[in-house]
Amino acid sequence: MAIVLKLLSAYTMLVALLVAVKFIFAIEQPTWTVMNWLMAAAILITMAGAINCKLALEKDGDAGQDLRRSLDVNVPFYAAAALLIAFAFQWSATLNDHVQLAVMADGEEMTIGSMWAYIDTLYIIVTGMIGVRMWNGRWPGSA
Repeated sequence: MAIVLKLLSAYTMLVALLVAVKFIFAIEQPTWTVMNWLMAAAILITMAGAINCKLALEKDGDAGQDLRRSLDVNVPFYAAAALLIAFAFQWSATLNDHVQLAVMADGEEMTIGSMWAYIDTLYIIVTGMIGVRMWNGRWPGSA
């Protein structure tokens, strides 16, 4: 079981690294269509890891009194849930559809960016962090 956890955590960390390199350096291959499928699988793994972490905290009887531990578990959990929701909207349409941010300037609509810029940044942080936690086995209640 430990080897499966290591493989899943390595996958999430590698995809987070690939997204970071592609996002920062704007490399052309792999395309975002391919990347979105890789990212979707990693989000499911990340969400499962965040749920596991949350369940481990809830098993510990006095953990609710410790605000730092509670935030340490709940912030990544809700961030992973937000990522899952963002991707669920894309899954219901197409994973290649990008929500554009537009402004009106001199009566013309101009695109100033994509919501994916924020989602990609959150993706890199959350999946990378949970992937590292899964790799190290650092969960509440673990020795």
